[in-house]
Amino acid sequence: MIKSVFTVLLCVHLLGDFYFQTQKMADRKQRQFFWTICHCLIYGAGSWFLFFLFVPGMKIRYILAFVLAHAVTDMAKYAVCRLFRDRCRLTESPRGRRNVFMFDQAVHLITLLGISYWMRQLDISSLYRDGLGVLFDSFGISELTFLKWAAILLLVHKPVNILIANILSWYKPSDKKDTEGTDRNAGRMIGTLERIIMVTFISIGQYSAVGLVLTAKSIARYDRISKDQVFAEYYLLGTLLSTICAVIAALIFL
Repeated sequence: MIKSVFTVLLCVHLLGDFYFQTQKMADRKQRQFFWTICHCLIYGAGSWFLFFLFVPGMKIRYILAFVLAHAVTDMAKYAVCRLFRDRCRLTESPRGRRNVFMFDQAVHLITLLGISYWMRQLDISSLYRDGLGVLFDSFGISELTFLKWAAILLLVHKPVNILIANILSWYKPSDKKDTEGTDRNAGRMIGTLERIIMVTFISIGQYSAVGLVLTAKSIARYDRISKDQVFAEYYLLGTLLSTICAVIAALIFL
């Protein structure tokens, strides 16, 4: 039961912390407490709406614990970033931003695990909206299968893209321009599709086919990879990180 509850909470968290939040808001909330409060309010309202829409049987104390835990974590992060920004410019370096992001999400995940353990005796399937069961039955899939794939798809898109971008920012070639927004967005979309395809192959047991995805991606950049050693290492690191994230997502939820 803990895994089912954790999957539900994780889906709501991913939507609230990544998809209901723009990058501008994420940057501003580390500098201004007003934006931290705005994010917490949006996160809380969005979470309540999602629980009401899909899991109306969820008790209010669990929803409040879920929302307040996130708010306390984000406010604590703001206080820490504010303290160390004045002393050592923590959030102004690529390594600092990476560490803050990874530690923040680690705390959120630990909090979700704690709430899931608290709710371990709860039969989450009995709390779903009645119409959902009929809808899933008409398509021949179970609620748990839907939740697993929802968690995977939400995870391998924006959250993993942001994670990889934070890690790679420390290794980015000096001649790689951030002004090429179109290329960057295309690269992130390619990475998302690459991870979705890999997870799909893993789910059906076609592990060798994962190599075809990596080969196709390498062919598209072969010319630059063969001529630029620094870019080749940067590209390989990004590809390996993307592959690891896809494999971990598949191992956890499939």
